[in-house]
Amino acid sequence: MLRFEATKVILRHAGDRPIVANLGPTTDDLWHAGHRDRNFYTYGSMGLCSSIALGMALSTQEQVISLDGDGSLLMNMGAIATIGREQPKNLIVVVWDNEEWGQTGHQPSHTAKGTDLAEVAQSCGIRQTSTVSDLEELEAVFQNALQTEGPWFIVAKIQEAEYLPVAPIEPELTLFRMRDSFSA
Repeated sequence: MLRFEATKVILRHAGDRPIVANLGPTTDDLWHAGHRDRNFYTYGSMGLCSSIALGMALSTQEQVISLDGDGSLLMNMGAIATIGREQPKNLIVVVWDNEEWGQTGHQPSHTAKGTDLAEVAQSCGIRQTSTVSDLEELEAVFQNALQTEGPWFIVAKIQEAEYLPVAPIEPELTLFRMRDSFSA
């Protein structure tokens, strides 16, 4: 499963829900799949995507979606534990697991050597977890997550492809658009 194709599946079902995207290719894929005011792009924030989404989920009744990466979550495992502690019913974390640190040179990540992030999430108290490996499974599990209280933690096994062009993101405008979308 390719991240860009999987991102299009998520965006197709997300409706107007806010989406927080991990840095680099995840942000680029989301922007190319469908830029909108409710997308929050986290350039330069490796390891903070799900923490930002958690903060949003705790401050609103709206369902919030995090598109994180295995390498980023491994750099901030405290995010998983905090989600488990806080139990936000309105948070869905999708982890694009390519089993590498793509942004730092494609070194194998811990998930390539046996770390199972869904089991980590379970051990942190996140009951709704799933690991998917194709678009059909992703679509079915994600649609269920949209209809079922969370928190949800979905590990989506992806393959790397050639990166899309860097999206023309301006961090200050991203923040303004997202804040403004909550007050509208």
